[in-house]
Amino acid sequence: MNLIHPADLKNRQVLILGLGSFGGGAGCARALHELGAKVTVSDLRPASKLETSINSLAGYAIDFVFEEHPESLFEQADVVVVNPAVPNEAPIWDLARKHNCELTTEINLAIACSANIPTIAITGTHGKSTCASLLHHLLGENTLLAGNLGGSFLEQVLSRPDLETIVLEMSSFQCERLIAPPAWPKVAVLTCFGIDHLDRHGDLESYAAAKRRLLEYQDDSCFALIAGGDAESTHWSRAAKGNWEELDGWKINDFDLSAADLPFTESFRMPSMFAALRSLRILGRECVGLNQYPGLEHRMQRFVDIHDRVIIDNGVATHPTPTAAALYSIEGKKVLLAGGKDKSLDLSDIMSALGKKTRLHLHGAGGLRLAQLCDKTKTDYAFHENFEIAAERALSGLQSDETLLFSPSFSSFDEFNNFSERAQLFLKLTEDIPVSKA
Repeated sequence: MNLIHPADLKNRQVLILGLGSFGGGAGCARALHELGAKVTVSDLRPASKLETSINSLAGYAIDFVFEEHPESLFEQADVVVVNPAVPNEAPIWDLARKHNCELTTEINLAIACSANIPTIAITGTHGKSTCASLLHHLLGENTLLAGNLGGSFLEQVLSRPDLETIVLEMSSFQCERLIAPPAWPKVAVLTCFGIDHLDRHGDLESYAAAKRRLLEYQDDSCFALIAGGDAESTHWSRAAKGNWEELDGWKINDFDLSAADLPFTESFRMPSMFAALRSLRILGRECVGLNQYPGLEHRMQRFVDIHDRVIIDNGVATHPTPTAAALYSIEGKKVLLAGGKDKSLDLSDIMSALGKKTRLHLHGAGGLRLAQLCDKTKTDYAFHENFEIAAERALSGLQSDETLLFSPSFSSFDEFNNFSERAQLFLKLTEDIPVSKA
């Protein structure tokens, strides 16, 4: 891949592979069209699955191809913008090379035109969204929050000439194909590291190497903030080209804070907060409004619904580890709603965290594997045909002394386009489904 400045794409044929479900592909298409590029968008999904994104491009002279990536598109294209979700073994790579197409990503295009803006780039198996959104909250105006949280980084950068700082959340998929200018990013953060996405990267080392690319372009003027306490943290400290510090072992009094100043107190979320606070200091900014941080949707959001049920929405959790941490953090009786597409990850953390006061409502291939483990430990569970039925049963049968934890632990792609779609359905069901009187 090459570092291409988006302004250099004027009058060139640009093929965007993957329209996406969170606005990134559509926003990239709009931005490049506004810059004068001749844009074609191709997606393997049918148009019926992408109506929102397609409608957002109404009125733009953009061509669409659905359900295939025909070779003719590569024959015509000068530059191909590859969606992070496109796998490494996809035939498009050979087609692009065959027809001498330049390859880039939406993230790389955005970095190329914002290289002079101090950027804090955050990755990690868990905790990166909390870290990024908290830091954005603390930095306030003239700061852009972008990347894996959704939307088009490129479109946002081009529309914000006032930017003073960028906070960028990056998944392993986005890090894997990173091309950046020298001394980027100003601060690289690894919130934590665990096993995930082996279905994409193949093995743990490849997954780790993808995230480690965040250090590739840094120099001695840059900083790396590292989770600490594991082997991957050692790899990061050795790969760091500038200043590096470990997050492990930090305390709130290291930042002159007390418990009353904090927006949350769960131990497993503390590294994300410490990374945000240390990044703030590196930028020379004061910590103001920390305890006013509102949090993010579907991330350990505790509420009492209209039927007086105590619920924790942790719908972002598509991995066993955050679900286990959430279970440990809840006192008393609890009900876990979990399941989805199985990524074949180790479920022992969840099983250890269940205890005798937990019932489960399960669905999907992942839920079936968890159910098989529950059979062995004689844990109370019910397996259901799909997510909606599982959620309905969990909600209708919740007792007044129980807390319902919605923490899927598995991917949403068996029934939904993304985790947010699944979580939004869950919230709707909390309103629609009353407690059973039976």
